[in-house]
Amino acid sequence: MLGGEMMVMSATDSTFFTLNEVATAIWQAADGRTPLSEIVTRKVCAEFEIDSETAQHDAEHFVEELSRHGILLVSDHPFEPPALS
Repeated sequence: MLGGEMMVMSATDSTFFTLNEVATAIWQAADGRTPLSEIVTRKVCAEFEIDSETAQHDAEHFVEELSRHGILLVSDHPFEPPALS
């Protein structure tokens, strides 16, 4: 991370992304359990001067792009870590 920007690369197709501050905030908040709409409300709209409709649209586009390159998994079901025995 440098100056609020982060770089990620797809292991699948070697596509390289430089994430701006907003995209970095989404990336860091993506924990597999928190819905994107909540990330947009609690992180993006709270920390950056952007309206919720634009933020949600842009966040969905960003997440879809990362998903297409195998960087981020999109699911309707929250991630449940395996129980420790």
